[in-house]
Amino acid sequence: MKLKASSLTFVAALAALAFIVSACGGAGGGDSSESSGETRSFEELSSEAEGSTVRFFGFGGDDRTNEYLDEWVAPRLEEEHGITLERTPVSDTSDVVNKLLNERQAGEDEGTTDLVWINGENFYTGSQAELWFGPWAEELPNAEFVDYESESIAFDFGYPVDGMEAAWSQAQFVMVYDSAEVDDPPESFAELAEWTEENPGRFTYPAPPDFFGNAFILQALYELTDDTETYGEPFDEAILEERIPEFAEYFNDIEPNLWRGGETYPTSGAALDELYQNGEVDMTVTYNPYSARQQVEDGVFPDSTRTYLFEDGTLSNTSYLAIPFNAPNTAGAQVAANFMQSPEAQLELQERNVVGGLAALDVESLPEEDRAEFEEAGASGEAALPLDELQENQLPEARTQWTLELQDAWISEVQRN
Repeated sequence: MKLKASSLTFVAALAALAFIVSACGGAGGGDSSESSGETRSFEELSSEAEGSTVRFFGFGGDDRTNEYLDEWVAPRLEEEHGITLERTPVSDTSDVVNKLLNERQAGEDEGTTDLVWINGENFYTGSQAELWFGPWAEELPNAEFVDYESESIAFDFGYPVDGMEAAWSQAQFVMVYDSAEVDDPPESFAELAEWTEENPGRFTYPAPPDFFGNAFILQALYELTDDTETYGEPFDEAILEERIPEFAEYFNDIEPNLWRGGETYPTSGAALDELYQNGEVDMTVTYNPYSARQQVEDGVFPDSTRTYLFEDGTLSNTSYLAIPFNAPNTAGAQVAANFMQSPEAQLELQERNVVGGLAALDVESLPEEDRAEFEEAGASGEAALPLDELQENQLPEARTQWTLELQDAWISEVQRN
């Protein structure tokens, strides 16, 4: 089987970016060796940032996260550091990257963006074009509470962070089930196959290319191939071609036992949630480990809803904060990022269940009096798992091209088979 070249456009884009960087002669804007915090103390950065405005660009489609930033973060940043946080919502973070690419090409050494909420392919694309200021992230005072040795922090969808972005929040894939209907939920894909055979029609998953569908099939690939490290490396078509037959066999074998006999799939995670809340299936999936608890509190999911992890761990990714190469206020951006990474702000983030749902801090590194608060934050109620259990069972995301090629393989070998 020949895999589809779904990443052809992606590769071509990177080639174009390399040309732009070459033509522009490398990084403009701030010189990280002079202004990233390596030669200035944090006290000096704080003094310089006082009275300034930090222009923050990030996804604006989640009302709860917007409220957290506008009503909790911004007032405290103003009160404690004299910084005004000016939030500019975007529908797609790639729009910010494209803006920065245009500024790089035009030789604009001072832009209008100080801080960006980013991860994954957008960070990688910007890295290839040297769009990021730094390194700076590991020099922040609150970086002492972040485990930058952890794969889920040090690698952003397989790409090294290298101090160019500060960890802000984490998300983790969890299974959701109705304990009134399911006594012993399957804790592996092998057990899931048995469960669907014994309970036909009571399980399904979103169809790729939906984000949750891609996460589900990637989680399966990890288990079926007993491998995670390979998928953090550059894509290798020969390796995936060798592994697809077992992958396709698994999903084709369970298909007849899925909801509606596998003749159709939910088109999104939200569509699967609707099937679950209507009692048409007994399980759903999510990448926000505390969203099920929220759904129970809102009266959407049944009170008997519970969450759990597969026995070998589940996928996790991190949302980060990055500073553009031509940010006009690098001092203010670093002070703002440090505050957003503080135990106080991270605790509030987790209690409100915003951004990715989980704090990015390593609980074990916190002062003893703070640990209990983090372990309880967001994990109240029987539908939520403790933070330490989640953080101890994280698996790294694959590089983007692996996921794109796997998605195409599922469509051709399972959905259209």
